[in-house]
Amino acid sequence: MNDRAVSPTDAPDYSLEKQVARTAAVTLGWWVHGMVRLLLAVAMVYYGVAKLVFGQFGVADMGGALIAQGEMSPMGVLWRMVALSPLFQFLAGLAELGAALALLWRRTVPLGAVLAGGSMALVFVLNLGYDVPVKQISLALLIMSILVLIPWMPRLARAVLGHGEIRPGPVPTLMPWRPLARVMNILGPIAGLVLVGLIGWGVSAMYPEHSTDETAPAGVWSVQEDAASPAAQLSEDTRWSAIAFGENEYDGHAVVQLRYANGELLTGSYQRTGEDTVELSLRPL
Repeated sequence: MNDRAVSPTDAPDYSLEKQVARTAAVTLGWWVHGMVRLLLAVAMVYYGVAKLVFGQFGVADMGGALIAQGEMSPMGVLWRMVALSPLFQFLAGLAELGAALALLWRRTVPLGAVLAGGSMALVFVLNLGYDVPVKQISLALLIMSILVLIPWMPRLARAVLGHGEIRPGPVPTLMPWRPLARVMNILGPIAGLVLVGLIGWGVSAMYPEHSTDETAPAGVWSVQEDAASPAAQLSEDTRWSAIAFGENEYDGHAVVQLRYANGELLTGSYQRTGEDTVELSLRPL
């Protein structure tokens, strides 16, 4: 029986196989991570632009001045509160759009995830507190923000707790082959900007443009005299008590509210049909 020594060159290169397997696993992980942050960025663009164009909450209008707090739902209170502050809407939209842009660049991903997570945490609390029916969406976006931030959490923990050296964080690598990675590093942000532009344009087109006309009858009017006799029962008295005409017109229509003497509130829209005439379209609140 001949014994033959096995040279190192004859042995299988397990280290190379492990390296290839590890590279494949890391690359797959970054691809999954990239899909999550892309979806998160798309959602942030959608909600951010909707706020920047004052479409999601609208703007405060005198046509909604007659409604009382007790007649509003918790969600209605929130919507009117935000509509009263264009600055709040603009800053909230700017934070969400900024988070989306940061998520598209590899080196600013953690900043985008932090901005998105903070914004969605606030939105989730508001949705819970005011019973807005999209709680699941804001919670899902908050969880996605945390998932995107996971690779940088050890660095953030060291920065907050002040323990240990803060080393350079990981950089998302979708292509392990450097020549192709350089090309992707250029084409990726360009494609991201095009995507942001298309979504932003589509969202802004969803909301019609409005014009402001503060001339009469825009404003809140109360009835001082009425030729009609009051009803025997107050609950049956349908004489007008007050009427509010909005100044913000969408396709020629603006908000209007009418309060009867019996307390009933009607809401709807009106259209100017002449110098001294308007056409009302009303329904019970």
